[in-house]
Amino acid sequence: MAALNDSTRTYELQMAQNPIRARMCGFGEKDRRPMDPPPILKLIVRNEDGTLADVSQMDVNFYMVVADIYSADQSTACTLVANPASTPQAVSIPGAAQTMGESTMSVMSLSNPTASRNLTGSVVSSGNLLTNLDNEPGIYFVFQDISVRSEGVFTLKFSFTLPPTLDNPSSSVMATAFSEPFTIYSAKKFPGMTESTALSKHFAKQGIKIPIRKEPRISRVKKMADPGGGSSSKGSSLSNAGDRDLNSDSEEEDDGQD
Repeated sequence: MAALNDSTRTYELQMAQNPIRARMCGFGEKDRRPMDPPPILKLIVRNEDGTLADVSQMDVNFYMVVADIYSADQSTACTLVANPASTPQAVSIPGAAQTMGESTMSVMSLSNPTASRNLTGSVVSSGNLLTNLDNEPGIYFVFQDISVRSEGVFTLKFSFTLPPTLDNPSSSVMATAFSEPFTIYSAKKFPGMTESTALSKHFAKQGIKIPIRKEPRISRVKKMADPGGGSSSKGSSLSNAGDRDLNSDSEEEDDGQD
């Protein structure tokens, strides 16, 4: 975590909620597999004398935080990933018949694989003036619509920028923060979505569009691994209950239940 001073104030980013896991999304532009729980950051603003600034007097809508994806140890940016559909593959071509049987000849495509952004969705979040669980006002940034295209363990790096001004026409990074490591699973390994956190529910009540679940959504893989879960009506009821408990129109995916 880092905080930098401008001429009048100090800005510091804090992780208010860390992501734990998600199912990897595809390479289609509309495929979304949101992180669970959604990453949430809090911005701490201090005056020049070190006292906390009154956030209620700030126009926080122009504040922005940008997300990028890094390795679990925070040392390497994992921004790009090769699209499997564009990876060179060997093509077998039937050859002339020989004494020991039919021969084949392999031809490798010479085209380079296409790189896509590993982190997709809404990677920029605007500031929101919200109250926390203790009813204390603060500036928060919610990333409820970001997905990862590759399997593995990662962290997210968040950068806070101030809006351009006449004196400073370019945006400046004033603070950064890293999330805790989280795991991205393939569709077959994804254990399912967890129950929504108290903070997510609290922010949803204040108008933030966060998918809310009252119970965990267990993936089909986990159900099949459970000797008592199988295809019982209880397992089906849990899945249906999880679907009914969503209070946001933004969650259209099946969260690993394909």
